[in-house]
Amino acid sequence: MNMKKSHHLLCALALGTLAACNTSTQSPVSLQWEMGENQVEPDYYESTFTLVNTSTKPLESGWEIYFTQLSPRGVKACEESPVTIEMVNPGYYKIAPADSWQPLAPGDSIAIPYLNGGTFIQTQFTPKSPFFVSADDKAVSIPFTIAPFTRESQWTIPGHKAPNYPDGEVCYAQNEALQTDYQLQTYDLLPSLKEVTPREGVSVIAENISLSVEEGFAGEARLLVQELEKIGYHVTNNGQTVIALCHFPKNSQARNDEHYRLDVKDNYITISGGTPHAIFNGTQTLLSLLKRQAIPARLENVAINDYPDLPYRGMMLDISRNYTRKADLFKLIDLLAAYKLNVFHFHFSDDEGWRLEIPGLEELTSIGSRRGFTRDESQCLYPNYYGGWNPADTTVTGNGYYTRQDFIDLLQYAAQRHITVIPEIESPGHARAAIVAMRARYNRLKDSNPEQAREYLLSEEADTSKYVSAQAYTDNIMNVSLPSVYRFMEKVSDEIIAMYRDAGVPLAAIHIGGDEVPHGSWAGSPSCRRFMEENGMTDLHQLSEYFLDKVSGMLADKGVKVSGWQEVALHHSPELNARVAPRFDGVYCWSTIGNSDVVPYTVANEGYDVILCNVNNFYLDLAYNPHKDEPGLIWGGYVDQFASFNMLPFNIYGSARENRDGVSNDLKTAARGKIALTAQGRTHIKGIQAQLFAETLGSFDMVQYYTFPKIFGLVERGWNTFPEWSPTPTDDKQALYEKARAIYNAKIAGIEMPRLADEGVNFRLPQPGIRIVEGKLYANSPIPQAEIRYTTDGSEPTAESPRWEAPVDCQASVVKARLFYLGKASLTTDYANPND
Repeated sequence: MNMKKSHHLLCALALGTLAACNTSTQSPVSLQWEMGENQVEPDYYESTFTLVNTSTKPLESGWEIYFTQLSPRGVKACEESPVTIEMVNPGYYKIAPADSWQPLAPGDSIAIPYLNGGTFIQTQFTPKSPFFVSADDKAVSIPFTIAPFTRESQWTIPGHKAPNYPDGEVCYAQNEALQTDYQLQTYDLLPSLKEVTPREGVSVIAENISLSVEEGFAGEARLLVQELEKIGYHVTNNGQTVIALCHFPKNSQARNDEHYRLDVKDNYITISGGTPHAIFNGTQTLLSLLKRQAIPARLENVAINDYPDLPYRGMMLDISRNYTRKADLFKLIDLLAAYKLNVFHFHFSDDEGWRLEIPGLEELTSIGSRRGFTRDESQCLYPNYYGGWNPADTTVTGNGYYTRQDFIDLLQYAAQRHITVIPEIESPGHARAAIVAMRARYNRLKDSNPEQAREYLLSEEADTSKYVSAQAYTDNIMNVSLPSVYRFMEKVSDEIIAMYRDAGVPLAAIHIGGDEVPHGSWAGSPSCRRFMEENGMTDLHQLSEYFLDKVSGMLADKGVKVSGWQEVALHHSPELNARVAPRFDGVYCWSTIGNSDVVPYTVANEGYDVILCNVNNFYLDLAYNPHKDEPGLIWGGYVDQFASFNMLPFNIYGSARENRDGVSNDLKTAARGKIALTAQGRTHIKGIQAQLFAETLGSFDMVQYYTFPKIFGLVERGWNTFPEWSPTPTDDKQALYEKARAIYNAKIAGIEMPRLADEGVNFRLPQPGIRIVEGKLYANSPIPQAEIRYTTDGSEPTAESPRWEAPVDCQASVVKARLFYLGKASLTTDYANPND
């Protein structure tokens, strides 16, 4: 291999002496990583580990260093390198001495350049959690640092600038478009209220409140009292304000089960509805109003008539790839309920972990919920992004699971807040954690009870199928020809059904995944070949159809609906669709980029109920923008709070206002030549859902950062599905859209961010805009209440840096600025003076 030289990194390894920093007495080495250059070879970037011997003895051979890094195309070292670098599992790598390794003296260091597949344009994707393994297989964490990013070439592709990279000019233009003279009103909320009819007079909500509750609403009253007490109100028998929870009058017509009315009149507040869920929605509106003000709050007398347009408004959280603990998940449930979302999709299994206890299948959690150093995955899974070497370390997001009782507690907690929990058993793809766990179970039992050992086996030892999954796995697909696969699916389903029964909570559906089964799966399986011959099958796709038919039929026999990702409803015969579609509670359509944007309406037209999960509108794990320090994936573009706001369930082709390259779409012609939603298909658009996959989530703070304010667009659109600015073939309604967008932004900045801050919720701040015009520095902010702090010497702005308030003289070649608001700081905006 010939490696292209960069200006300071050579393929030859350089020895030198470095002062050891953060030396651990436990690890004999420390490690630093530095980014080099992109495109040193086509589709490869160069980076360097610097290994320092911090011990008192020479570092001989026999050691290994492991690290994780999101680099799906793999890594490679120089041919003449004294170390080898290999991929153990996707995202998990090993460095070991080569035959040419020479002992490293105490205090000496060695630079190890290597190549990563792809390009490096986001600073978050550095290696994580390296650990050292000695010759006697003892593992220990390595003191590890990342060298500062000091050169633009470290995060850019030569000759290419990311579309709409958020530098000073781009941010300035974006912020300017959000300027509005709109003044926030008392009853401005997210989601926006349907009808607000003002009345004369004002109600003053003093500290003491009385509660009047009609039969059937005791649970809603209890939660209301809890929340009122949290914000400083007291519920007594002689309060100056009365809150009454009442049934609709008998002659009232409710639009749906969540329709409520809220009347405020002279310190008497009536929340009425036809169901407990409706009453709960009304209490959330009232609480939102009260939380915005100090006690006593002042509310103009008003009559509110409010209901959602879509019955399904949800969020999916992936706790498989990185784990979210019970207390944190309950906090998230509280937040979802406060914004009137009503579904939580519990993604507890995937390739990287299994997070729900299943009695009788202990390996699913004893192995599938733990990641760490292992030679054969007989005791735990291989590490993945975030984590480390210790499978017993409960402080890292790689380890943890929900016990049976934890899940029952979650079901009850969510149900009290009118949130339906949809559990997902990823199958037959994305199943590596389950496959490894059931193989370990087989190995445990094969000698003592071979029949029992094979009972739930998900893989075939003789299978030579060659495939690569979307996340680069080659061993993550259940073998659907094995009867044991269906015993497994039934066993897990039965245990989940029992948990719902014991929780006293209805089970709406079990989501069975069904996505991203790669080409080549099952092609090398002797069992699959026999099965196909016995059943007259000629196409591997028929195996997928058999799995879908059998599992959905099994659940139907138990009275349980099934859900799945969009692949479960694609490329089937009309006969299979007719048989399977009635068993489905929802098909979750996600791949809506480019020509795939026709998928949701295609599926709805074929008779399946559809949950719109558009990647370019609702994938929360995508980065907010192309800033080098912005965390998140970018394979589907960028998603911020405006991308989610733009989503139009019944005008899906007008929901992407830009393509992935940042070029504006022509919304008037976006639907031209596309599959239209039929009248019957329209009845199958059930709802919308945001997805937060967890590859890049290392903490609950990050869960919140990705979610807020990004999810507010879904909050708004699920409740108010038909905005007046929805484009038509003759009118893109751009002016109406810009006005609505600016008001939405003002609500987030002035209402929702202060509320989140008061409740201790992490959220992301947008960046300020900066520019120099005729020697003067101009800056602007999408949050009028925020402070803009800036520097002109190349340093990072802090809360003590000069505050920009008006144009100032500036001849600096580089200006940096950040927003500061409510204890948060934005990423840095950089501006290079073109006149310098």
